[in-house]
Amino acid sequence: MDVFDGNTVQNSDWSHGVVQALNSLGQFLKFQKSLGNQSMALGRDAFQILETWGTPAWPPQPFAAQGPEDARIVLVDSEGTFFKGQPGSLLVKMLSAMHLTPSNVYICNAADNDLLDRHILAHKPLAVVALGEKACRMMKGTDDPLAKIRGHFFQCHGVQVMATHHPSVLVQNPALKREAWDDLKQVMACTGLDRHDS
Repeated sequence: MDVFDGNTVQNSDWSHGVVQALNSLGQFLKFQKSLGNQSMALGRDAFQILETWGTPAWPPQPFAAQGPEDARIVLVDSEGTFFKGQPGSLLVKMLSAMHLTPSNVYICNAADNDLLDRHILAHKPLAVVALGEKACRMMKGTDDPLAKIRGHFFQCHGVQVMATHHPSVLVQNPALKREAWDDLKQVMACTGLDRHDS
């Protein structure tokens, strides 16, 4: 059991270093108070430590995928919701407009870039669509925002990748649907999906 009495922290599992750090911080604050300092400025790193103090470290999201591995189109879903809920229903409509169905695309979450790389290298799809910022950044290896990257193809192992808005964003902001459709039309032209006999 943890016991915090204002001066010390006792827990057989806690490292001695943590207890020492807390006691040192307490002494520092008492010293500042004795000097008449009622407040002090904290840097960004200090704020981050305080904000995350005691926050559990959640395990990373496991890689998940569905659909035929040899599908011509691969979707990388930033949120990993696939075809669930209102965004999922919208994604089905987006695929339908591209002459596709959920059963003939391979969709995965943006949880493991190595597994995704291996899939692309092994199956060489015609194109990849990165749905949302997380998928876009993971695939391109950048911190650039989606707004800077979407609308233009980039390559991943020789395969064309188009980043576009995630369906959940389109549900919240329907005005972006035009941009997303423009992106998907480029994917259709690149892969021959704009021809109804494909």
